[in-house]
Parts: sequence; structure tokens; C-alpha cells
Amino acid sequence: MACDDLAIKKNLVSLAIGKTLIDIDARRYAEVTKLLEEKYNTTISDCYEHPIHLRESLKELYGSSYKFLVDSIKEKLADFPDHLEITKFLDALSA
Repeated sequence: MACDDLAIKKNLVSLAIGKTLIDIDARRYAEVTKLLEEKYNTTISDCYEHPIHLRESLKELYGSSYKFLVDSIKEKLADFPDHLEITKFLDALSA
């Protein structure tokens, strides 16, 4: 059961990240996934367990504008405040 719970949370976070990037511009999604792969050998779905990789990639690509993207991801996950792991992900992403 715990494995299913982890998979669900990873999928929720991945969808929130992907939707945020694609809603702004599909090229953003491609840029971020490319940098994650090149720099960290990771994917969007791995960001749940490695939010710092996402944060640093967004900072590198978009400078201080990355905060807008983080806020959008937070907004999409706002319905899940009782999930400690998602809260930890958001805290690490925002740090």
C-alpha cells in the first residue's frame, strides 16, 4: 500500500510540474526536462524525491522568475495540504 501511495504522490507532483510548465509555454517543459536530464540525470517524475534539482534548474533557466513557477506548482497542489510528503516537497522547492 505504501508503494501505491508513493506512486500517487509522485504522479500528482509530476502532473502539477508538467501542467505549470506547459500552461506557460510547451518549450518551458522541454527546457526543464532537458536540463534535468543533462545536469542531474533525472526526470520530472524524480523531482518529487529531489525537489532541489527542480528548484535549481528553474533558477538556472529563469532567474528570479522561477518563483512564479514555484507558486503555480504550489497552487496546483494546494488541495493536498494534509499530505506531509507533499508539504515537504513544496518547502524544499520554495527554499
